[in-house]
Amino acid sequence: MAMRWGIAGTGRIASDFARDLANIADAQLVAVGSRSIDSARTFASARNIPRAHGSVADLAQDPEVDVVYVAGIHPVHREHAIAMMRAGKHVLVEKPLAMNAGEVDEMLAVSRSTGRFLMEAMWMRFNPLHVELKRRIDAGEFGRVTSIDSDFSFDAGRNPSHRLFDPTKGGGALLDVGIYPITLAWWFIGAPESWSAHGTIGPTGVDEQATIDMTWNDGRFAHLTCGSTKEGTTASTITCESAVIVIPTRSHASSVAEIRTSSGIEYVTCDEPGLHHQVREVHRCISNGVTESPRMPHRDSHAISTFMDSALAVLHRR
Repeated sequence: MAMRWGIAGTGRIASDFARDLANIADAQLVAVGSRSIDSARTFASARNIPRAHGSVADLAQDPEVDVVYVAGIHPVHREHAIAMMRAGKHVLVEKPLAMNAGEVDEMLAVSRSTGRFLMEAMWMRFNPLHVELKRRIDAGEFGRVTSIDSDFSFDAGRNPSHRLFDPTKGGGALLDVGIYPITLAWWFIGAPESWSAHGTIGPTGVDEQATIDMTWNDGRFAHLTCGSTKEGTTASTITCESAVIVIPTRSHASSVAEIRTSSGIEYVTCDEPGLHHQVREVHRCISNGVTESPRMPHRDSHAISTFMDSALAVLHRR
C-alpha cells in the first residue's frame, strides 16, 4: 500500500522534494499546504497533486495524508511539525529540525506523546556516496578517521530581504549550510571534546561566515567552514590512518569521491543523490512502527542543535 504524502510549503526545496518523491514507487503525493491558497493551487496544478490547502492547519486535518514533509523556512518547522503530529501525521522536517535545541525538545516530546514518527531531513546522511564511505570506514578498510576538513560556502548575493540574511526568517549561514560540515564531523568522528568558533556577523545581524574547529582528546580534529557571501570550495577531505578521502565539490550532495592510498587513487561513483533516499528510510521506519530513525536518530538532531546554539552564541559575542 502506498504511503500518502503531503508537503507543507511551496518553495524551492518543496519543489525539489516533489520531483524526487516520484522516484519512490510506494509513495503518492496527494496534498500540499501553504499560507496562500493561490500558491498551493499553482504548486498542485503544476505537479498533478490532487488537493491544495490554503493553510498548514487544513493540511494537518486532511484525512487522506499519512506523512508530511515540512518544507517551510526554519522558524515554522516547530509549529508545523507539532501541528502535524498532533493531527496524527508522521513528519519529515527539512533541516535544521528547528531553530534551537529548546524547540527540538518540544518536537521530540510531541513525537513521544503521540507515537508519531519524526525525522530531520538531513539528506546527506542518506546520500549513497556518504553511506558507502561510512560503511567502508566502519569496516576498518582505511583505519580510523584522524581529521576532517569540510566547507560549504557560497555567494548568495547579500540581499537583506532574502531568508538567508533576514533574522525573522531564520537567516544565517550556520543553520542553513554550516549544519552539513558539522554533521559530517559528528557522523564520522563523533561529538567533539573541545571546539572554537569564529565568524562574521553581517549588517542584518545574522552570521555570514563561520569557522568551527573541533578537537578530540585522542588527537583527532576537524576544521569546518561555511558562509553565504563568498564562494568556497564546498569540498570535504576525510583523512584516515591509511587513506585520504576527497569529495571534491558539493560534498554534501555528491556522487563521486577519490580515495587516495599508497597504492594509488580509487574513484568511487555511487547513485545520484536526491531527497528520495531519505524517503525510503521514512517508509521503512513507519512500516516497522518506530518513531525515529537509527540512521538519523533524535539524539543526534538534538546534540547538533545544542552545539549550534552554543556556536552561534560565541559568534554573536565576538
